[in-house]
Amino acid sequence: MSWDVIRVVAIFFVIAGHVTGLASRIPGIEGYPFSLAIPFGTVTLLVLSGYFIGPTIRKGDAGRWLRARLSRLLPAYLVAVLLTYCVTRYAVVTFNGWWHQPGVLGMLFGDPVRPSVPTVEFPWHVPDLNDLLLNVLLLHEWNPDLVHRIDGSYWTLPVQVIAFVCAALLWRSKLRHRVRPHTVLWAVTAISAASPLLSLFMSSVPTATGTFYGHLFAAGMAIWLWQHDRLPSLQLVMLLSAAVGLHALRASAPEVASVIGLAVMLVLMCLAAKGPDWDVPVVRLLRRPISWLAGISFGLYLVHQQLGYVLARWLSEAGFGPWWLRLTVIVTAVVVAAWLLTVLVERPAYRVLTRPRTRGTNSAVAVPTRANAEPAVSVGGAT
Repeated sequence: MSWDVIRVVAIFFVIAGHVTGLASRIPGIEGYPFSLAIPFGTVTLLVLSGYFIGPTIRKGDAGRWLRARLSRLLPAYLVAVLLTYCVTRYAVVTFNGWWHQPGVLGMLFGDPVRPSVPTVEFPWHVPDLNDLLLNVLLLHEWNPDLVHRIDGSYWTLPVQVIAFVCAALLWRSKLRHRVRPHTVLWAVTAISAASPLLSLFMSSVPTATGTFYGHLFAAGMAIWLWQHDRLPSLQLVMLLSAAVGLHALRASAPEVASVIGLAVMLVLMCLAAKGPDWDVPVVRLLRRPISWLAGISFGLYLVHQQLGYVLARWLSEAGFGPWWLRLTVIVTAVVVAAWLLTVLVERPAYRVLTRPRTRGTNSAVAVPTRANAEPAVSVGGAT
């Protein structure tokens, strides 16, 4: 339950920051009288992802572990990308005062028809086939033009995949038997600290390769090793301090609040890892909704930003109700969409793709294992 609370708090600040903060900067979206944009939720989820690499990868073969992680991650992501692309293409052309090419293919892939005299001062970007292919192939971070993002939140997906592949390769290698864990974690942190130098070759290399965020995964792994008495407390404090320091150098405004937020979340993770499960009255009272929201957190991450912006623009143009009613509709729609994505795509795909096959038969038999039952806990759905 402790980890569910941390996960829900993190995803809450991710969604709140995008819905109440970033959305109001987009043309045509009516803002709210407040903004809860404190950018520490996503980095917290990456630390969580790093933590849960430890207890899951050691259960068996690294290749099977990697397949399970990607099975949790990619099907829901691909469906979300296609859904977001189609909805954005359909809606944004109208927002810009343009027209679609005739036919379904024209609407999805054709260049929109624009009036001879522009009717919109700040048109939204209409994603094209190139944007779609980059996102489907997890190569979108290699495009330095941030405008060409189908969804701004999807930058974490290639980072997650790279981290999982590196973890699987390291686990299968003999290096883990020859090098102390804290040495590996410090090496990863050092690479992350030096990664901006890679931008001298190409501006997008640090983020596209995932090296820019390596310290976050190292911080999560440090907490897990410390929990199992495989990392001294002093090393833990130093590694977590390094992670907070790097975040402080790279955080966007409000920087102080963002740094404090990450530091508090790291302390909470240490308490969750080493101490008893949280059973305070508030958590006990909200146990069911917290567990439910934690179970659909990956879906929430996938559908809340761009689709939420499109819905916010529709509601703003329609003059729909007061701000609190618009906000309620947007949040409700995001939660429902995330639940549908989870129960219709993420969980069924995970069961099918990780189902062990019985030798000598043509049928696949599902065997209930702990790995099958594990919920997604991070940005990328990794446990």
